[in-house]
Amino acid sequence: MTVATESLFGEVADWQAMLVRHDELFTEMVPGSSVAIVPRDGSGIQPGKHVAGLMAADGAGEMLRWEVTPNGMRAALAPYRGFQEAKVDLLFVADSEAMAILRDNIGDDTLSLMKRQIRTGNIMFFVMRTKYELQDAGYEEFLDTLGLAFLGACR
Repeated sequence: MTVATESLFGEVADWQAMLVRHDELFTEMVPGSSVAIVPRDGSGIQPGKHVAGLMAADGAGEMLRWEVTPNGMRAALAPYRGFQEAKVDLLFVADSEAMAILRDNIGDDTLSLMKRQIRTGNIMFFVMRTKYELQDAGYEEFLDTLGLAFLGACR
């Protein structure tokens, strides 16, 4: 018997299917590499806070975590207890509008929608590793897909 895993993110199985359809973006990433999406309401991040306030932000709720395994990228829900406790390489913090857009449109266009939501400021993007750690972990293609500058124009 399987239990449905529905949350404010929607069905985890739908996210997993989307990740499988885009598996070519994750083939260069090393096992253990991970990203997460967390709703802004539960993030503990307050508008206008500086980095010091962000680092101390306590969160509550859940996050949608994507982690590279030997069998590919896997989606799962995980507890979110704050910025420092997320233990991911990249953290996407989505406002309620972006959460609704993503949840209601999980499919082939999901990453394009994420890209648009990042550009409009509805999704904040936090990098938890150095550029070189991300490069060594194989993030370049994934970040390029989201329209995020990675290595710059001069390689």
